[in-house]
Amino acid sequence: MKEYLKAQSKTNEIIVGNTINSDELDRFSKSDFRWADNRKKSFRQRSIKKGEIYQFEFGKNYIPEMSYEHRGLVIGVKQKLLYVLPIFSYDPAKHTDVYHPVDFPASKSDMFLLKSSEFSFISHDSVLKLNDIRTVSVNRILYQQSGRIDPSSTTYKEIETLVLRKYFPSFLRDYEQKNKTIESQNEQINTLTEEKTALETENNQLKAEIESLRNQLNANANN
Repeated sequence: MKEYLKAQSKTNEIIVGNTINSDELDRFSKSDFRWADNRKKSFRQRSIKKGEIYQFEFGKNYIPEMSYEHRGLVIGVKQKLLYVLPIFSYDPAKHTDVYHPVDFPASKSDMFLLKSSEFSFISHDSVLKLNDIRTVSVNRILYQQSGRIDPSSTTYKEIETLVLRKYFPSFLRDYEQKNKTIESQNEQINTLTEEKTALETENNQLKAEIESLRNQLNANANN
């Protein structure tokens, strides 16, 4: 109880001191209520798949971690844990460096621009936070958004690759290098296979010609 009262006192202190605005006060109050209301509830039984978009309660966190209620793209599912990339509103004045495969392909930004004209689940341009994967319980889901990013699509695959590059650059570099080596070896195998087939064809032709000459010689000898 002592630690609880201490925490409440500190929270009241920042509220009274106007060091937190009314919007954030409302959001973290909702976050606390949801945690208190859901923490003992059974896990929700629902089928969740990669590429789906949900509204999540990310809770209170330190800057620059994602906090409170936001959309999120599911990029992994492990039993009752989800691996999620947060989505939030795009502000051109604030987010001056974002990645987009067409508009800003050279950018190395940690933010992937999602245009509302390209994705049905957003009503305005948003950004996907590539460098802030969150591991969350299924009970943090508030509701499912309409629309999804198909895991077989070019966009989703690019998002996964960018995330790997942010988190595991050495692994991705080695993986890509091994893939190149495998591709090169496959090309060599294909070339050797074609050469082998060509040699077999030539060999069969020579055998046929030799057999033809043998038959002619036998015919001449009999005459």
